[in-house]
Parts: sequence; structure tokens; C-alpha cells
Amino acid sequence: MGIQVLKVSGNGNINAIADTINKYVVEDGIVHIDAIGIKATYTTVKALIQVVESLVNKGYRFNLRPYYVKVNTGGNDIQSISKTAIRWTLIAKEKSI
Repeated sequence: MGIQVLKVSGNGNINAIADTINKYVVEDGIVHIDAIGIKATYTTVKALIQVVESLVNKGYRFNLRPYYVKVNTGGNDIQSISKTAIRWTLIAKEKSI
């Protein structure tokens, strides 16, 4: 399976977003989370805080890196609109003893 890219809305439920991020990073070891706009970014940050706390408590090592990406959003059928999103890449691995 490929790397999952989750798109976060500013109106999303923080607990549900955190649960989804946690599910994919534990299953696949990596997940991308995209946010466009201030509300979506703030929602993402709050969800990531919950996820990171959960990973630490479960004994995972992780790497979290934010960066900018261009994404195409739904315009009309003829032309899509390109916007800049903040993408967080979260990579997690269980600690070996």
C-alpha cells in the first residue's frame, strides 16, 4: 500500500483526526497530513500533539517534519486551482529493546 495522505479541514473533529493519524502511522509506519489555511493548520497541530503523546506513551520513536507542498484543489472541470499546503510527514517505529 502507498503512503496515506490525509487532508484536514478546519472544522474537523480533533479526536477523530488524531485517531485516524494514529491508525495509519502505527499500521504503515508513515503518514502525510495536509492542511490549507489557518483553521486547518491549527486543528492539525492539536491533533498531532495528541498523536505524539500517544506514540511516546506506547514507546514509539518518531520523526515529524513540516514543509510546504503545492496541492491541486477542486476548481471547475476545466481548471483546478493550485494552493500551498503545509504537509506534516510523521514516521513512527517501535523502539527495539
